[in-house]
Order: sequence, then structure tokens, then C-alpha cells
Amino acid sequence: MSWFNSPAGKQLLLAEQFVIESLLQDKFGYFAMQLGGYDCNFLTESRIAKHLFNGGKYQNISFFNCAIPIAADSVDLIISPHIIEQTSNTEFLFNELYRTIIPGGHVIFVSFNPYSFAGVRKIFGFENVAPWNGNFMSANSVQKSLISTGFTIDEAKMSNYQFIFNDQSIGFKQSFESIGSRWIPFFGNIYFIVAKKIEASVTPIKPKWVKPRKLSVAINKGRL
Repeated sequence: MSWFNSPAGKQLLLAEQFVIESLLQDKFGYFAMQLGGYDCNFLTESRIAKHLFNGGKYQNISFFNCAIPIAADSVDLIISPHIIEQTSNTEFLFNELYRTIIPGGHVIFVSFNPYSFAGVRKIFGFENVAPWNGNFMSANSVQKSLISTGFTIDEAKMSNYQFIFNDQSIGFKQSFESIGSRWIPFFGNIYFIVAKKIEASVTPIKPKWVKPRKLSVAINKGRL
């Protein structure tokens, strides 16, 4: 059983949905896709009409998160919530996402920050259940890998500075958010990264022809 099915996990997903919805305001297109087997619909406020889900309550397509059976350059928006923690080969994941997304399209990543209360729980909790047995990558490392893949980073932010040790509830206190975002901004439990696929357009270059020099031919007139 995933921790996200616990009361605290569901509460965190709803908090993440609130942030993701704010990131979707200027995202348009024809197809949007949400990865992961979550019952939370992160695309509720999306202005994109066609939604694909590969798991959870709204599932309408089935595939493994890291191997996307969709044609290249065909999806306008992909939500990737906590998929980084579930894969051992993030390079392959990022390449698949880059292949699938259209030029100018976006991928929104959500993941646990290893330098946070969530990271402390992973290290000292010794829990063999997702996400605590997964791969926690820092936001900086993820951004470098995405740029190496070909993405540009549109936006990155930290969120949730709450204690995350009780599975029944995350006792949200606004004062923690205010203090955390001001004094320890890089230590939020969750980070969000909006990556954009940009492919350089090919500009045809008109060949510059070099006019050949006139050849001077020496003609020796000889006697017949």
C-alpha cells in the first residue's frame, strides 16, 4: 500500500493539487496527461480538453510510467507527480518525457525534497513503502538533468514546511509556511518544477557562391 492512500498522503496530494492548478493557468493545447496511480485529478482546472490518466481512479490508458507508448511530439502537457521517486533510471524517464511532449509543451514535476522533514523521515524511518523507500533527488539535480536532456526551466518553487511524521494527518500551520519560505526557502518538503521543451528551429542558410577567378591561359603560338 502506498503512503499516499493514508489520510496524511491524501491531504498532501490535495495541497499539491492547489499549487499545480496555479501553474496551469497559462497552459493550453489539445492533450494533457497525468502519470501515476493517484485518485487525485491534478488536471481538473486545466484548459486542455483531452485528458489521459495511466492509473488511479480516472485511468483511461495503461502503461508503465517510464515507457510512454505515445508518438513523439504529441502531448501538450504532462503532470509527473512523485514519479521521480519511483524510477531508478531518471535519465530514461526524462528522455521519454522530452520525446513525447510537443515543442513548446510543458512537464510539471512534483517530488519530495531530500533536504526537508520528508528527507529526515526517509533516512530514519526505515519504511519499505512508497514513497519512503524511493529515490529522493534534490531540485537542483533534477533541474540540471532536465537541462541536459534539452528542457528549459520555466519555474521552480518549494512548498510545505510542515512536520510530515504522522500518517493520520499533516498538522498544517500557516506560521510554518511563512517562517520556512522566508528563512529556509530551500527546505520545503515538496518542490515543483515546470520544464519546457524548446527545439531550435532550423533556419535555412543561403549558400554563398564564390565567383571563380578567371583563368588566364597562356597560348604559345608555334610555327606550323
